[in-house]
Parts: sequence; structure tokens; C-alpha cells
Amino acid sequence: MANFIRSYSLTRRLSFILMVITASVWVGSLGCIYWGMQRTANNIFDKSLAETAHALLSTTSSSLAGQIPDHTVIEKAQGEHYNQIIFQIWHRNGKLIYRSVGVGTHPFVQQANFGWINIHNQTYRSYSVWDSTHTIQVQIAQVWTIRQDIQRDMLLFLIGVSAFFLPLLSWLILQTVRSNLSTVFSISQNLEKQSIEHLKPINPVVPKEIEPLVKSLNTLLSEVAESMQREKRFTSNAAHELRTPLAAIRLHAQVLQSARSTEEAREAAEDIMIGIDKTSRMITQLLTLARIEPNAHQIQGSVDLVNVIQSTLSMMDFQLCQKKVDLQLQLESALVMAQPEQLEIMLRNLLENAIIYRSYERPCVIKISCGCVKNYSFVQIEDNGIGLDEAQIPLIFQRFYRVNQNSVIIGSGLGLSIVKQIVDLYHGKVELHRTNAIGGLMVRIEFNQQN
Repeated sequence: MANFIRSYSLTRRLSFILMVITASVWVGSLGCIYWGMQRTANNIFDKSLAETAHALLSTTSSSLAGQIPDHTVIEKAQGEHYNQIIFQIWHRNGKLIYRSVGVGTHPFVQQANFGWINIHNQTYRSYSVWDSTHTIQVQIAQVWTIRQDIQRDMLLFLIGVSAFFLPLLSWLILQTVRSNLSTVFSISQNLEKQSIEHLKPINPVVPKEIEPLVKSLNTLLSEVAESMQREKRFTSNAAHELRTPLAAIRLHAQVLQSARSTEEAREAAEDIMIGIDKTSRMITQLLTLARIEPNAHQIQGSVDLVNVIQSTLSMMDFQLCQKKVDLQLQLESALVMAQPEQLEIMLRNLLENAIIYRSYERPCVIKISCGCVKNYSFVQIEDNGIGLDEAQIPLIFQRFYRVNQNSVIIGSGLGLSIVKQIVDLYHGKVELHRTNAIGGLMVRIEFNQQN
């Protein structure tokens, strides 16, 4: 029921609202037009009635020439409209001089100028006027039904026009709404054609008001597509890379089962532990790689690399002490616009790589420094480990690339790949060099402070 209430047709709703508004405005406009026409018609009729009265007054004054007839003259013309206008002409001494047929001998107008009277149960609009010498008065009246008939005809005309044009206007509104909402339907059709395996941005021609919606949809599609790709990469990488260490563990377990001496069993057990450690580290690295976001929209502010380094070292304190690592720190405040958690992942992978690929012929030394140079911040990690050949440096950031594929060193080939992905995420730069100061490898990462 709730879904039914929330679901509605935008076309029908907009069309209905526009039709109701249009009809309301139309009816209001018709009312104003009818009222205006009614006032205008009444003014015209009043002016015509006054002009007729003045014409009768002028004619009567000219014909009498100062003489008063002995008896009342009755206007006997009975044309088609004889009963629509009636009049009386009076002398100031109270004598009735002229009157139209059907009118009595008593004055029917009591007040001057315009007024309303009732004769023979009919309403009349009346008017009276004196001549300039206040000798002759004309009283004239027009039956009200004439005006009512004309006003009724005007109203019927307006209703007829509305009856013809309102349905036409409603049809035009419906077609206009449908045609302008066709872009929404095109967006829906484009989305229906999308495959979960091949998501791509949609580019329909839409009004400016719908552009933010399309941009948001395209952003969402890109994020979903990227998420699907990460999931596929994770599944593929996990299936491909875990096959070898699991096979090695199984092989060592078989050796342990068929061991002929305690020493052989101990060596097989150690190989199993090394294999488990490798697999565990690889799974951890795969999970880390999979959860790194492809954008940095969650950045709340700048973070100091000094704090990130100290937090990472605190978290790895047991591991560093266990491996007897000699840490040399040279830290200066350096601000970076980034998520501290991802920077900690980056530093932890660099330190773990330095520990894993240390030289067993001398104590492990790791030198960490950070600071600001011009308009960028940097962090630098140097070790005295086994180092790299110059030919290996371009390949080191590839996933699952190992310095020595046959080594028993617990490496998954993902550490520097994770570092590179985080650095690229914040538009930074990473460089690797062989170092002659303490031997081994130097990794330098630079971040633009305006990132």
C-alpha cells in the first residue's frame, strides 16, 4: 500500500495540476471579462438613454416655442420596439405635455438623473433632465430586459468559447508535458539497456534541470562499474595467487606425513608455517587492495605526516622490536590533504617491505624522514636491505611482482602496488632509488600541498 501511494505518474500529475490551474485562471478571467463587459454595456446604454432624453428635450423646446398645448399629446408610434423605451414630458406647472403609448398620466420618475423604477411588474432604468430654464422636464425609462438579453448573449458566447478551447488547451498541455518528459523516459530506456557486466555513462540530451540527475547517475554507474572491476580483480587475483602457496602447503604437509626422521618433520613443519605466513600476508594485502576507494571524496581536511608516521610506528611497535629494527627519524611537520587511514596503510606496507627484504648479514636499519619543500610535502624511507637492480625498478609496482620469485621471503608482490595506488589516488609521485648511504633502497613520496 505504501509503495502504491509513493508510486504515481508524473505526466498525469503535472497534466492534472496544469489543467486545474488553467481552468481556474480561465474561469476567473471569464468572470472578470463578463463583469467588465457588463459594466461597459450598462455605461453605453445609460449614455444612449441620456442622449435620447436630451434629444427629446431639444425637440420639444423647439416645437413648443414657448406655447403649452391644451391637451396631452400621446406618441402613438407602435413599432417593433415601442414598449422598450417610454417617456413623459412635463411642464414645470405640473402639466403633462407629451407621453408615449401605454404610460399613465402620473410622473414615473421621482428623482433626478439615473434611477430604477417598476412599471407593470417590469424593471426599468430611468433618467430625468430639465432644460436650461427649468421649464420642460423629460422623464425617460428603458426596460431592463434588453440589457439582460444582451448580457446573457455575451455570457453564452464566452461559455461557448470556453467549451471549445478548454478541451483543446487541455490536450495541448498533455502533449506538451509528455513531449518534455520524454527525456526522462529516454534516461530510463538507457538504464534498462545497461548490463551489469558492461556499465557505461549515459549521454541523453536533457534539459539543464535534469543534468544534475544524469551526472549523479553517471557517477553512480562509474562507481558501481569500478566496484565490480575491483571485485573481479580481487576474485581473479585471489584465485590465481593463492593456488601456488596452497599447493606448496599441501606438498609440505604430505612431506610431513611421510617424514622419516624428526629433523625432516621439523623442516616440513617450518615450511608449512612459512607457507601459511605467506598466504596470510597475501590475503591481508588482497583485502587491503580491494577496499582502497578509487576517489578521495571523504577527505575532511589536512593531516600531518608526522602524526601519521608516529601512529603507524606505534601500531607496528611489536613487529619492529621483534625484528630488532634500528629506526632513525627525521620528522618535520608536513600537511597533506588525504585520509590518514590510507596514509597509514601506505607507510605500513613500505615498512613491512623494508623488514621483509632486509639483509640478514647486518642489523636492519630504517631511516624515516618527512617535511616540506617548496609547495609539496614528502615522506622518505631508506633501508639497508637487499635493494633492487636498476632493471627491476620499473617493474616493482606491478601486482604480484617479486624481487626473487624463488625466495622463501614472505612476500606477496602486492605491497608496493598498494602504495602506488594510494599515491595515485592523491595525485602524488613516488620514486625508488638504490641508496649508497646505508645500502638498500630509498622510497620517496611527494604530495602537492594544494591537493
